[in-house]
Amino acid sequence: MAMTEHLAAENRELILAREAPFGLAGTQVRPAALEVEHDGRVAALEPRVMKVLVALARSRGEPVSRDELIELCWGGRIVTEGALNRCTAQLRKALADNPRIRIDTIPTVGYRLQASADLHVHPLGGAGATTAAAADEVDPAPRRLWPMAAAAVAAVAVIGGAAWWWTAPKPVTWTAASYRPITSERGLETHPALSPRGDQLVYAQRYDSSQTRDLYLRGVGPGATPVRLTRDSGDNHSPAWSPRGDRVAFVRAGWSGPCSLVVVPMPLGPERVVGRCQAATYTKVSWLDDETLVISDRPTPSAIRRVRAIDIRTGVGRDLTAPTAETLGDSDPVVSPDGRSIVFRRGLMHGADDLFLKDVRTGRERALTTDGWKAVGYVWSADSRHVFYSTNRGGAFGLWTVDTRRSGPPRRVSLGLGNVSFSRMGADSGNRLAVEAPSGSSNLARRAPDGTVSAVTSSSNSDDWDPTAWRDGTVAYISDRSGASEVWIVNPDGRAVQLTSLVGSYVSAPSWSPDGRDIAFVSVKGRRSEIYSVGRDGSRLRALTDDGADKLSPVYAPAGDRLRYVLHDAGGYRLMELPLAPGARARAVPGGAGWREVKGGPDGRLYGVRGDGVVRAVLGGAEPEAPVRLGTDDSWAPTADGVYVLRARRDSQTPPTAWLHPWTGPARKVTELPFTWGDLSLAPDGSLIFIRDLDEQIDLGLIELTS
Repeated sequence: MAMTEHLAAENRELILAREAPFGLAGTQVRPAALEVEHDGRVAALEPRVMKVLVALARSRGEPVSRDELIELCWGGRIVTEGALNRCTAQLRKALADNPRIRIDTIPTVGYRLQASADLHVHPLGGAGATTAAAADEVDPAPRRLWPMAAAAVAAVAVIGGAAWWWTAPKPVTWTAASYRPITSERGLETHPALSPRGDQLVYAQRYDSSQTRDLYLRGVGPGATPVRLTRDSGDNHSPAWSPRGDRVAFVRAGWSGPCSLVVVPMPLGPERVVGRCQAATYTKVSWLDDETLVISDRPTPSAIRRVRAIDIRTGVGRDLTAPTAETLGDSDPVVSPDGRSIVFRRGLMHGADDLFLKDVRTGRERALTTDGWKAVGYVWSADSRHVFYSTNRGGAFGLWTVDTRRSGPPRRVSLGLGNVSFSRMGADSGNRLAVEAPSGSSNLARRAPDGTVSAVTSSSNSDDWDPTAWRDGTVAYISDRSGASEVWIVNPDGRAVQLTSLVGSYVSAPSWSPDGRDIAFVSVKGRRSEIYSVGRDGSRLRALTDDGADKLSPVYAPAGDRLRYVLHDAGGYRLMELPLAPGARARAVPGGAGWREVKGGPDGRLYGVRGDGVVRAVLGGAEPEAPVRLGTDDSWAPTADGVYVLRARRDSQTPPTAWLHPWTGPARKVTELPFTWGDLSLAPDGSLIFIRDLDEQIDLGLIELTS
């Protein structure tokens, strides 16, 4: 049982991005998309109105006081009574199509939502609600007409339902008719983009993760010879064919600064920079029309992403989405073949996201998926109806599809290929998919103080990350070798043991208790993020929080009697403290606003990073004389001697390098680690533990789908 069974955040305001869809007497409510749907008709609600509906629905027919509604829907802020009255009036209007739903006004108390199969709307109620006392005052004669009226309404409903059944799109089942490899070169072939006719492929290629990428053009048939399209020092990726197939747009990233958008004529021609990102160093590009690109970008480095349209004639951009502060923003937009819709990924929290659909003509957004599983790549079917996407829904990544014109859960695409994972992909007008098929593994390695490097973990076709070592040499880490990300340990004798089987969308940030008996970590499942702990033998698995809010970086206090962690919600990032006692509640740490990541040092002191990327002492204590400023993709670890930083590659000649920033004196280089990309941790014996890519390979394959 959770130690914090009654845990509640200080601010109880509803966060719509984390509310799952639900039904009310035949009406579908999609909180994250701000939609209610009844008999095929969709009504859009304002965010505050949707919060009132969710709050009333949660009460399951019981009255909800005005004070409770203000706390849940306005965060307890002072609002006029008229604001709540206006919300309920709009809500009644939006639900008026369904006679089985009623919102009652309870005088001097608040409101009550009733939704059932036998609920009738009073004839005098209109779009509003009436109380039982008011109903008793109605003349009985009109009541005798109710059965006939109800029969007429039922007949109309049957006729309307039959008409909808004949005109609604029928469900489609997709299967793979064939699969064959396209590339088999040494290294990494990524970001495949099929031409509209499907006869040519543009993709990014590099020999290993230490190099930048260039674009290549080739035919999709066997034995085709690649033609190199780019020859510069930048990192070129994410190609996209124009609707007419006469140009390719792509993204070029430098070693510093925002990325650029480039267009090159096909088959060959002079490239042209048509726009620049505001602050993003990475993005994905898609064509909205012949003169407009869509990307994801952020106005400042610390702002959240949104989808933007860029006019390639002028370079001027405009925002297409406006995600709320409680989310992580919008990314990777892909335009449908008919140009009417854009699918994009909205980050709900660290480790969970959903696909959203934007109607280009009306501007309306709605959620396509509502389960929070990751979506790493997606494309449209040729008829602009289905979205094929790669997701870890239920465990390992596989190919799934969601129908944009029918409600219902996503469906797995039958491939008949065994356990094969696909990530980014491209599509043509014949429903053929060019997909990334990764192989190899990312394992943990140890660099001893004498400079020797040895393996900590060794598994094929899986990834290990987030290492943290206990003083007896046992290393806790996260691995997906069982299919989903779970907590593992590797003992000093090299024996690996799986500790959890939660099968969520993401697990991260393991942290040892001071006595070495337990490991705290973050698990994300079903749009909810919670902190768990588990014994080092796999026993005592329990949830320590139960509020579902986005959480990061759990760290035990030196006495082991409490946890500190980072909370992210609509108010931003802040440091929280959770006493590990029955019935205890988490509370905000004074002065803890803005911390985005925290780590504990070997002496128990806490260090962290705010939005400026500078490593600082969180609760007092020594800091390096010179500020330790982290760059993109750098990782760090506090030690008794100072702060170790693994600097990511800064240019094509300098490999990732570990530096020590001591408490006094200048920083000094410790070692170069050419085959690593992050997650630096320091073992008690002074060894550096890091991620090392082994036999990393990504090839491209072609799937032909049939329905």
